[in-house]
Amino acid sequence: MSEPFVLGAPLGRWQTNCYAVGDRERGTAVLIDPGETAEAQALEMLDSVGARCEAILLTHGHLDHLWAVPDLARTLDVPVLLHAEDRWLWDDPAAAFGAPPELLAKEFGIEWDPPTEHLDTVDDGQRLRLAGVAFDVVHNPGHTPGHVTYLGRDLGGATVTFPLGDAEQATEEVLFSGDLLFAGSIGRTDFPRGSMADMLRSLATTVLPLEDDTLVLSGHGPDTSVGYERETNPFLRQALEAQGRHP
Repeated sequence: MSEPFVLGAPLGRWQTNCYAVGDRERGTAVLIDPGETAEAQALEMLDSVGARCEAILLTHGHLDHLWAVPDLARTLDVPVLLHAEDRWLWDDPAAAFGAPPELLAKEFGIEWDPPTEHLDTVDDGQRLRLAGVAFDVVHNPGHTPGHVTYLGRDLGGATVTFPLGDAEQATEEVLFSGDLLFAGSIGRTDFPRGSMADMLRSLATTVLPLEDDTLVLSGHGPDTSVGYERETNPFLRQALEAQGRHP
């Protein structure tokens, strides 16, 4: 009998949400966006449910989402999944700030050494089956050109443990939205290679077709639902209008 779970925690100076998703019965999980301090805290999350990590899933290549990836990928010996259009950030996370690579060492004390031997790509429309969970990959450019979301399937009844959230059980579908969609807001588009026009198209094509009760677990901030954001999030209204539709 499966025992699916979702664990989440905001980590590091940017309070980036890292998630562990898997099945207690199988004893396996995936990590989503292990940012700063996840070197230790993500391992604690896995230990708390007795799970072995099968893969690291990245919604995009910004440093606050992949800070701990080099250490974790090597320690856990697992693949890292990232869209090819964010490979430039994997190679040089300082490029997200429009800065030279030296910034990482000077400002953050990081000697960036990405474990490219562990890197795999994900593509739009791909279905992943990992840790007893199906994840549909959707490409959502705007925040970054290679941003993706992961739509977890058949997670209804999964326990949710997340200090910023009210949900105690998952819905059948759970959108791990990265920096595409936040409660009441969206990810920034003013970083290098960001695009508001792309962001609005991504919101319209990714978020709006989902059922209202779909749980949304974002890259920053509390949980929310598609229906609540459809009613209250001004950027989703703007996305509708950009498509020539009306709320």
